[in-house]
Amino acid sequence: MTIKAPLSYRTTNLTLGTFLRIMFRPRYLGRDKIPVDGPLIIAANHLSHIDPAFIMTATKRPVSYMSKKEHFDSKIRRMVFKQVGVIPVDREAGGSEALEGAIEILSNGGAIGIFPEGTRSRDGEMGKGKTGVARLAAASGAAVVPVAIRQTDDVWPVSKRTPRLWRKFYYKFGDPLYFEYKEQNHTNFRKFTDLVMSEIVELSEECEEYWNSRKISTRFKKFSDKTRQRIAAWREK
Repeated sequence: MTIKAPLSYRTTNLTLGTFLRIMFRPRYLGRDKIPVDGPLIIAANHLSHIDPAFIMTATKRPVSYMSKKEHFDSKIRRMVFKQVGVIPVDREAGGSEALEGAIEILSNGGAIGIFPEGTRSRDGEMGKGKTGVARLAAASGAAVVPVAIRQTDDVWPVSKRTPRLWRKFYYKFGDPLYFEYKEQNHTNFRKFTDLVMSEIVELSEECEEYWNSRKISTRFKKFSDKTRQRIAAWREK
């Protein structure tokens, strides 16, 4: 079953998505791998404040995210978060209520975005994933799409209060994964989480190769090499 996004979500997503594409330079790779229906978990590494916004605008499906309740203190942020279905998490209470809300969304065929690391990376390195992504996948039967995010820490570094505009960055989506273990225990939760994280690492490396191949210096070198080869071939004639 395909869930149609509420009008408020679609309006906010269209407005926000248009603004973000004008002000920034996102590049999406592999978006066709996102299932068009059924329960879905989008699992990505986390580098910057802007990561959820660009994942939400990368797909036509409504994607809900969990965010610590302190982020709802700002009136403007609270208004936007409610429009796009962000779920507040009370970390002091263990976040059980938020997890129940996420499972309910998935049980109804919806989509949840999650950062398995649990927080933003401070040095750009990927941390160890927490098993929440596996527990959600096991409880709901949802497809888990791994996503590698590159360069958003350059767009909005952890140390900066505002983002840098018109900088290029990449999101690469991988093939869906499914929790197929017969037993739901910590060992299998850890195995599946590690599988998801290893896929994100591999996608990140592929994204880095693509990033390097698109650099002007790399493209100029390829052009120069081809030019020299043509000149050498012409001289031999």
